[in-house]
Amino acid sequence: MKHSPAAQIFYRKLALYGALVIGFGTLIVLMPWPLKLLAQLGLGAIFAHGIELEHELIHQKHYGGGWQRWVGTALGLPLLVDFTRYRATHLHHHRALGTADDEESFAYDFEQLATPTGIILHLSMLAHYRAVVQRIGMALRGDRPALRADMGKTGHNLSAARLAEIQQGYWVFAGAIVLAVAFSLAFHSTLALQLWAVPLLFASPIHALIELPEHWGCEPISTDPFVNSRTIQPSRFMDWFTNGNCWHVEHHARPALPMHALPGLHTSHFAQIKHLNYGYGDFLVQFWVALGQQRAET
Repeated sequence: MKHSPAAQIFYRKLALYGALVIGFGTLIVLMPWPLKLLAQLGLGAIFAHGIELEHELIHQKHYGGGWQRWVGTALGLPLLVDFTRYRATHLHHHRALGTADDEESFAYDFEQLATPTGIILHLSMLAHYRAVVQRIGMALRGDRPALRADMGKTGHNLSAARLAEIQQGYWVFAGAIVLAVAFSLAFHSTLALQLWAVPLLFASPIHALIELPEHWGCEPISTDPFVNSRTIQPSRFMDWFTNGNCWHVEHHARPALPMHALPGLHTSHFAQIKHLNYGYGDFLVQFWVALGQQRAET
């Protein structure tokens, strides 16, 4: 079977992801405290990177049959991001961006960023995990109408087959959690905490920070991606780490374009981009200054 150049590039990225997960996981087991925390930070960062790889699978068909879904499910498992649900809500976001029908893929509340407590809650992604627990309950009860209603406008035209896939995805999450707890209790082991729970404390804010610049401070009522989205010109490392998500204007302008091709589109459309930052440091300075001004005005 011949694979496209974009698929071959993705396979290499996926192989590196797997190697880094194994590498950081090994370091976590072998390293003493407090050095273990550094490896857990690294593993958490790679978990967040995995969501960006999952995002690519939403837009690019790199696998045949059901493999696309299961690879996406595996990438989303650490942060409990179901692939089918993410795909449906994210594609709706692309279609509806700049309109009243737009809904974020994750349970974010950007309004709460005006307070320190709100920022902490946003970075923790507690709203996401609370929603995941509720969806697991819906899936285990077989309550597909509730799973559909939970998706808001996206769920209105969702097929029965896709809804069944979402239910199965949350079964997988429930099974993974049960296995982790059972293993811990049966063997009096802290491995699940060390390899999943603690890295997740790092993965959640890292993922939230990756997603934060995409539309923050942009024009939410415009359907023009050159004004409703933000691009960050990254370092090579951040380009890899965000899997090209930093080129977010370009991604919304041409969502079918492979992620590695977005820098080329940036070059040809540079002058049209309204919200542009030169590196994530530049964006964070702008973000904190804006929050400070907002607090001063209230």
